[in-house]
Amino acid sequence: MRAKTKLSILNPETGEMMDAVVYLYGGPKPKDKDFVKVFHAFIDDVFRDKEVMAGPFRLIAYVMSEKLDRDRLDFHLTAKEATSKLNITERTFYRWLSILLRKGYLRRIGPTYYALRPFTAVIGRMANIDYFESQS
Repeated sequence: MRAKTKLSILNPETGEMMDAVVYLYGGPKPKDKDFVKVFHAFIDDVFRDKEVMAGPFRLIAYVMSEKLDRDRLDFHLTAKEATSKLNITERTFYRWLSILLRKGYLRRIGPTYYALRPFTAVIGRMANIDYFESQS
């Protein structure tokens, strides 16, 4: 399921609020995943980065809405599942992944295992903030 939503962000050059359209991917969630909290600093960085907003942001949105578990920033991701969910080619997936790795939004832990950069998003609750501080 793909959901389109508007998000207001601050334009750092003019100081005015702008509306940005964001696509979130996912379906019914387990009951313990109440929400995804995305940190404002991360959103500001991403929306200022034209190369990421040109496509790779769809991969980040998919990861945040489908792949993360509570209090964890690491996840398993394969080209097959991402291309199927995002309706993109394998070449596009690897190009987007390369951009996100090069810019530091993701880091590779293993062959198909990655992590979002610290202070990107929190799933479910903020009770275990120490986990995120230890990942810095």
